[in-house]
Amino acid sequence: MSNNSMQSRRVVQTVELGAPAAQVWDLVGGFFTLHQWHPDIVKTEVPANQTEVHAIRRILTFPGQPTTTEELLTMDNIGFQYRYKWHAGEWGERIKDYFAEIRVFETEMGRHCVMQWSSTFTYTEDALSEFYWNGFRALQSRFPLTDKV
Repeated sequence: MSNNSMQSRRVVQTVELGAPAAQVWDLVGGFFTLHQWHPDIVKTEVPANQTEVHAIRRILTFPGQPTTTEELLTMDNIGFQYRYKWHAGEWGERIKDYFAEIRVFETEMGRHCVMQWSSTFTYTEDALSEFYWNGFRALQSRFPLTDKV
């Protein structure tokens, strides 16, 4: 019996950050700014044909890997969340049916928040937790928790 069979998966990761939700959202809430805070993304680009299609898409460049195109499904800047899906590229040919969401929740007004990154996909293993945590660690460095007085 093989452990390499395709399975539907759900990954939900969270991190507590030492900044207000609005401040964290100012950094992570831009669909085209992922490369500004996630160390595994070299650049985020707007597709050349963006004005010719109704969908909002981004092209992500990872070190030494083919690009991936993702499509924005919903954006809620007041509620600090957006949803997106894989649209094109080799990665999504292997990891099927990828849908993800980034959310930021206020936990201690003006001091702390929790960021949640979740996804559903079909693959042989958890293909995303490590990637999410690489981004979270960068955010923890930028928004460290301070000791409560």
